[in-house]
Amino acid sequence: MEKITGTQKLLIELAKHGCLTVEELEQKTGLKRERIIFYMYRLHKRGLISRKWRHIGGRKYREYCLKYRGELLS
Repeated sequence: MEKITGTQKLLIELAKHGCLTVEELEQKTGLKRERIIFYMYRLHKRGLISRKWRHIGGRKYREYCLKYRGELLS
């Protein structure tokens, strides 16, 4: 059986939850923060995810969202 890659882990979690911050992805996947940021940069460059800011308690957090099928096709 094949091992799941870091990119696949991230895409699975985003498919389940929609949008997540780096901290949330870190907790759910067990990947290190630096690797998550690296994978997210690559996925954004490929056009599979979008990035936006979430404000929580007066602080800004980068949030990553999986694009929907309609967004990918247009």
